[in-house]
Amino acid sequence: MLPDKIPLLEVAIGDNRSAGQLLKRSLYEFRYLSPAVHQPSVALLMPADTRLTWQDGDLFPSMDQNLPEGDLFMRIRALFPKQPTTPMHLLALIGRNGIGRLGYTLPEHPQAPPAPPIAREALLQLPFTPQVFAELISAYLSTGAGIAGVQPKIMVPDRAAIPLPSLIVKAAGPAYPELAANEYLCLSAAKKAGIKTPNFALSDDGQLLVLDRFDFIEHEDGRIERLGFEDIAALAGLRVRDTLSDRKYQGSYQAIAELLKQLQLPRENLLRFFEQVAFSVMVRNGDAHLKNFGLLYRSARDAWLAPMFDVVTTAIYRYTRYAGGPELEDRTMALKLLRGRHHTRAYPTNEALMAFGRGVCGVANPAVVVQNIAQAMTETLQQAKNDDRIASTLRAKISATWETGLAYARTGTRPSA
Repeated sequence: MLPDKIPLLEVAIGDNRSAGQLLKRSLYEFRYLSPAVHQPSVALLMPADTRLTWQDGDLFPSMDQNLPEGDLFMRIRALFPKQPTTPMHLLALIGRNGIGRLGYTLPEHPQAPPAPPIAREALLQLPFTPQVFAELISAYLSTGAGIAGVQPKIMVPDRAAIPLPSLIVKAAGPAYPELAANEYLCLSAAKKAGIKTPNFALSDDGQLLVLDRFDFIEHEDGRIERLGFEDIAALAGLRVRDTLSDRKYQGSYQAIAELLKQLQLPRENLLRFFEQVAFSVMVRNGDAHLKNFGLLYRSARDAWLAPMFDVVTTAIYRYTRYAGGPELEDRTMALKLLRGRHHTRAYPTNEALMAFGRGVCGVANPAVVVQNIAQAMTETLQQAKNDDRIASTLRAKISATWETGLAYARTGTRPSA
């Protein structure tokens, strides 16, 4: 149990365990404790060489982005019903285990003992039931609290030599059956298309997706290098949790591309961004929102687009806007393709997608990107026919939905919604 009030947390940045302090009074305040010349940034837009003390009325976006939400937040509430769940409490629970290089310590408070590792092979062989997954989350909550998103997921360590949870384990929820296998098919197609993804594997029963974290590098000498990570919502200064979560659906892919240009990333990152957008369009991933794109970095001069993550074919699921309401299909993108009031979230025509690639992302031949994705989708569907882990009903739904996306690779066609 944590104290009822937490006015101060010590903040680590990578290997620097005493990089700064986070204080909560009437405002949030972050203080760098080291000279600027030796200090990595707590956020790309909060460099130590600009000033050493930063204040904000809300929690700083680079810290807010990893606070538990959705399924994980509700499980935390259930396990600790009498404990406050303010942002400061949730950061203390995250500790040093959140995605990215920031870590949080409550001064003079005993740290949770490291959780015993569980090998990747054991996870892949784990027979899934909701009860088994609930027990997995309870056992590894101390290492898994630092991962955001509404999907049921948890982080676990797989080797005692690495003191950080290195694997992300995802499962389907009642409203989205076969979600792990769905994401596995999407990631498989993305990888075949040459799009960077985390390493991933599907469990033997097809119910769990196990992914490597992409925010640290294990060097040959065994040293672990933690990279900075900020999602696009954080870089845009948005806090998107709880009742304000709809903010992650506000904006456009054009605005993201323009933000990448403003940050002066190498041009190859715009090509990679177009690949991710085009892929989401073609597999009908209607949840490619602001938090599902991000940057990895060592410094402002050494930053790059993160691999594609959290990508599923959402169009196969039905949903209701309110209890007892009619079932609806997901037929729109998470964001507009282009900025402006007169633009919509409708999936673009072939011509509009090509124009976005050329004009906004500066891709010389976007049709080649689309052709590569289409070929990868086709190969993935073919291989899925011989994969007993993929339910035939899911394969049929994915195949029918991807057929619409494959039309982008056919000259002169206009894919329908």
